[in-house]
Amino acid sequence: MKVHPFSQEELNIRYRYPAGNPSGLGKPEFSTPVGVKENMRRFASGEAPVWMPYGQYQVFGPEILPDNVARGRVFEENATSHKGGADLFGVNWVYDYSARGSMVRPGNPMLTDVNDWKAVIPFPDVDAWDWEGSAKRNARFLQTDLPIQMTQFSGLFERLISFMDFENAALALIDEEQEAAMDDLFSALTDVYIQIVDKCVEHFGLDWYLFHDDWGSQRQPFFSKATWERRIAPHVKRLVDHCHKRGVIFELHSCGHTESMLDVISTLGIDMWRPQTMNDLKGMYDAFGDRIHLGLSVTLPDHATQQEQIDAAREILERYTSPGKYVYLEAMPLPDDGGEAFFRTLYQGSRQAYLEQN
Repeated sequence: MKVHPFSQEELNIRYRYPAGNPSGLGKPEFSTPVGVKENMRRFASGEAPVWMPYGQYQVFGPEILPDNVARGRVFEENATSHKGGADLFGVNWVYDYSARGSMVRPGNPMLTDVNDWKAVIPFPDVDAWDWEGSAKRNARFLQTDLPIQMTQFSGLFERLISFMDFENAALALIDEEQEAAMDDLFSALTDVYIQIVDKCVEHFGLDWYLFHDDWGSQRQPFFSKATWERRIAPHVKRLVDHCHKRGVIFELHSCGHTESMLDVISTLGIDMWRPQTMNDLKGMYDAFGDRIHLGLSVTLPDHATQQEQIDAAREILERYTSPGKYVYLEAMPLPDDGGEAFFRTLYQGSRQAYLEQN
């Protein structure tokens, strides 16, 4: 791996994120010695990155994927204003503009017994979608030096909830009479997700796959570790392995107090996971930071002074730059001035820390 000595000229800002990229309006990109894609490749593969990544990607949510419309998360060239409606499997979502998110209205589940899934759930014909047309419409949108990141909403347990409502889904996970059908359903869902990954690599140049599947509440996981290992983990592992075969970074989005599961989560090959703040992030970093890259959630006040920004960045550098244990910052609310002092301190400090470790 080539080592790049630090130069003060790197701190010159060459680019600021535009309004169309929800990973951070106004966030600076510095004159880095390697591109963001190369830095993320090193980071995700376990090599030392050149600097600490901080939410550097191009969010892409093509309308061709029904989940993006249903969840109100279409990000593409001339994006539709329509939000809500039927998802990949015909489940209807209602978009709440005040909450800026969608939900399935409970009380009328599509599926009540997992044994019936083949007769009840309509699976999509992924090949029939107009992939080439979408790629042409978004050719300019996809012309970027940033990694292309796409989100798969409603992974396995979340998808089961959308089919069954929460209570029924939770009970189905531990019902022996639904066990075989559950495994078949999750396997079939994973097949669809793999198809989508392949199409997105081929037509959009997908670099980064963000998989949504919440596994916990504010206090604890929704299910036992043994249930998760038996029902969910093997299918996630298959999807992770396939992403890696296609050269795609796999990031997990999973809300909840799930630090007790990290010893197993970290064995699946997942590249990145940003835990919610009710988890002991420093403890997880110390114990598992060499097995999975953890993400930090940072919020700076709107009117944060330059010194407050510098202090916040220095605290991160002091706590999270141990050799062989690398973290990243997810998209974050930025102060009024774009957080330039924060990012400048973070960039320069992490550059020097990683150089010393090499």
